Amino acid sequence: MLALQTRGLTDQEIASDSPNRSSFVSVVQASADCGTLAELMNDSAFMQKIQNSYAVSGAVLLRGFPIQDTAEAEMLLSAWGTTFDDEYLGGASPRSRLSDHFFTSTEAPPSYVISFHTEMCYLKQRPGKIFFYCLTQPSKYGETPIFDCAAIYSKLSPAVRQKIDEHGMIYERYFGTRKARFFNVYKTWRDAFHADTVEQAELACQQQGLEYEWQSNGGLITRARMPGYMTDPTSGKRCISLTLYNGEAAPYDLSTFAHRLNPIKRLALSTFIRSQYAKKHVFMRTLWGDGSAISRAETRELIDAAWSSSNLFKWQSGDLLILDNIRCGHGRLNVVKPRKIAAALGDPYQI
Repeated sequence: MLALQTRGLTDQEIASDSPNRSSFVSVVQASADCGTLAELMNDSAFMQKIQNSYAVSGAVLLRGFPIQDTAEAEMLLSAWGTTFDDEYLGGASPRSRLSDHFFTSTEAPPSYVISFHTEMCYLKQRPGKIFFYCLTQPSKYGETPIFDCAAIYSKLSPAVRQKIDEHGMIYERYFGTRKARFFNVYKTWRDAFHADTVEQAELACQQQGLEYEWQSNGGLITRARMPGYMTDPTSGKRCISLTLYNGEAAPYDLSTFAHRLNPIKRLALSTFIRSQYAKKHVFMRTLWGDGSAISRAETRELIDAAWSSSNLFKWQSGDLLILDNIRCGHGRLNVVKPRKIAAALGDPYQI
């Protein structure tokens, strides 16, 4: 059996400005003599160590192992028993394929803070697991924050928890007919649903349980009614299930990490985002399930609870991160390039 260390994140591995310095991520650290990737894939004790760590936290960071690229990460995850989900049908983030199962994690602008979210919580079919592989560690910043969804839910006020429990969420999305020139989160309905025709797009919406409405300009609006929490089948805890988009959310995230950003760029980005939400149609808007807006105070409460339940670890090239998409949310902080993180989805489930 390999002599592998399982531990939490050390203080040096957590970003200095992390709102929470208590580690819930499980780190499986390679030893100097851990062997080749082929040997690891055939080592039942190693695979069991990954499984045991995953069962505890739902967030496992494999660090220092001989994983050279996304193809080798796929081999290891397949040996662990992963069923990959490659379609990303209806997904919101701008991505490009890197290998059989891995995509770029996001191509959002580097100054933008991608806040807490559980992957594809705006769709009925969603991944049970999400994987990140670090091809090129960031030169500065660029952390992928990990969030404890049960902890977030428990920190919310009774009034907000009641809305989550009773109403759930509505995700309203707008898809245009042409790709946006400057803000690439705006997808066309053709790209989002892998559709060439209106009929194919409508079928994809029906299969995902989406309400849809065609616009006079050829654009498409969809509405998804989703629960605001999922129950962890192991612990029975309620885990918040959310991606929060409104005119207050992103500017508040940017202000939370204002010390990292050029103030002129931050103001310009916040102003631009607010201008998008002043429009009738915006790429995504999150509402309470009764159709009412999530207020400024509620938005800030949700975001504060998320960041206080996060781990902001610093990437190292070759890292492989495994996340339970019910127990753990994730995001991306602002980045100074170069940075290249790949993402893959696995073990899909239907609600």
